[in-house]
Amino acid sequence: MDILKYVMKLCPPDCAVVNTDNTYEGLRWPDGFVPPTQAEVDAEMARQATPPIETTKLRFALELKARGMWPAVKAAIAANEDATMYWDFTDIVRSDNQMLLALAGQMGVSAAEVRAIITAAIARTV
Repeated sequence: MDILKYVMKLCPPDCAVVNTDNTYEGLRWPDGFVPPTQAEVDAEMARQATPPIETTKLRFALELKARGMWPAVKAAIAANEDATMYWDFTDIVRSDNQMLLALAGQMGVSAAEVRAIITAAIARTV
């Protein structure tokens, strides 16, 4: 696994990083740049190692309804213009969608829980 490709996702576009041995400790950063922590690099590597999953909006809504979450989600969507636009103009719900994750976070639902809901929705018979 090339740690440099994961680290570069955390850096600004003009950041020049050298990696001497494909380890976090082997990374050499430009002067004045505050590098990401090992924990941030590990989180980015884990995020990239887990590809996003997706389901239809209908399956997602039915799964939320089955979990008793649909009324609260519907209200949260209605209260946020961007979320309303996303919900109205998309057919697919993806586990890596930042709007979805932000809305879920406001409701106390983690990214892992969103992924679990989508996974269950995928298996749902419609």
